[in-house]
Amino acid sequence: MTTSNERGSALIITLMLLVILTAIGIYAISISTTEMSIALQSKRGTATLNSADSGANFGIDLIPSFIDPLQCFPPLADNSVYCVGSRMTGNMTLKPGFGANYRFTDFEVDSTGTPPPQFVGQRTVQAVVNYGPVPVGTMY
Repeated sequence: MTTSNERGSALIITLMLLVILTAIGIYAISISTTEMSIALQSKRGTATLNSADSGANFGIDLIPSFIDPLQCFPPLADNSVYCVGSRMTGNMTLKPGFGANYRFTDFEVDSTGTPPPQFVGQRTVQAVVNYGPVPVGTMY
């Protein structure tokens, strides 16, 4: 037994549920897209930092040689690239605990990493390396 003012209420309720479920679906897709963007940016940042760090380690390994000016090297496995430069930044200095015939010197290593070609960005790592002891003088 139905009254005349209840006719079509099932249709209205069904349409309201359909609108609510559609809104929830659109929200879920929006959240998924945002999460994918965040993950991609994180991947790009990590690749860029890792390439800059690789360049800094490469430059440190080459000390006491100089790399001047900044030189770029072949791409890494993920196609990110690093450019490295190094230079001596000061005079040779004495350190406590070593004889007068040994000196230390500081080198500055600059490395710039760029992500794989499909991304845009740049990271720079700067390191100061104290190199020594280096024998100097007459060694008497």
